[in-house]
Amino acid sequence: MVRLPPLVAFILLAPAAALAQPALRASVVVDTPVIHLGDLFTGAGAHAGAAIAPAPSPGHSVVFDAAWLSARAAEQHLDWRPRSGDAEVKVARAGEAVTAEAIAAQLKRALGDRLPAGLVRIDLDNTATRLFVAPGASPALTVDNLTYNERTGRLTALVAASSDGATDDPVRVTGRVLRMVELPVLARPVVPGEVIAKSDVDTIAVRADRMNETYFTDAADLIGKTPRRAIRPGEPIRPSDVQVPIVIHKGDLVTLILRTPSLMLTARAKALEDGAQGAAIRLANTQSGRTLDAVVTGPGTASVSLTVPRVAAR
Repeated sequence: MVRLPPLVAFILLAPAAALAQPALRASVVVDTPVIHLGDLFTGAGAHAGAAIAPAPSPGHSVVFDAAWLSARAAEQHLDWRPRSGDAEVKVARAGEAVTAEAIAAQLKRALGDRLPAGLVRIDLDNTATRLFVAPGASPALTVDNLTYNERTGRLTALVAASSDGATDDPVRVTGRVLRMVELPVLARPVVPGEVIAKSDVDTIAVRADRMNETYFTDAADLIGKTPRRAIRPGEPIRPSDVQVPIVIHKGDLVTLILRTPSLMLTARAKALEDGAQGAAIRLANTQSGRTLDAVVTGPGTASVSLTVPRVAAR
């Protein structure tokens, strides 16, 4: 056995002893419901996995002071002493904030048939609700002390979130129930003269109390029409913004058709104004110059009716 001189042994062994000395961590973030000794101290060795305290709820933190830390170290036979009475460590629990949408959905379920008929939306006054759950966990929300004024739509409630078997302290939320209306809108730019197809139509939801004009509410009323002006995608559409596509334009030569049960006559005429399918327009006969009214039946065609004068009975 080789014996080292005392001074050499001290120089060689002192660094190893220093490295093995437990040290308090500067900051700690845990993602489990329990705080372990190794979460707070480096060099905890075989005692690192010892559970010493429950973790705070997700998204929250707790501060441990010197006295508490000394007591826990002594319990686990950890050779650690605070250098001063001000020693402390802050332990935070990882968490994900519960979204305002999730809270609003839970409030809607809690209100049930007290809500107005049709489409509704709940807007929270403060979307930063300070409710958290464990990362990746689905929020389990509870609603208590719910009050709702059906006339004004105002509501208040206490909402709490649970995860990992622990329920966070409830927070007070306030908001308003809003009646919504679904409106058809264009999904892409459609220029005047271009016919609106079913694939061109999307829907948006707008607040009913902001409906200060008359807009289309049924997509079927838009399909087959053409814009009178440029309409931006997503913009509510008024009846005056669209029209039936023009199939005969002013100045076009038109084939006039007269049908009776026994014959059909045709003539050529010139359109004196624009006309959409099914609209009545004025035309001038190209031979006689006579002006007459006709109904547009398609591109370049219009029909006229033969009016037979009634003879008074004697």
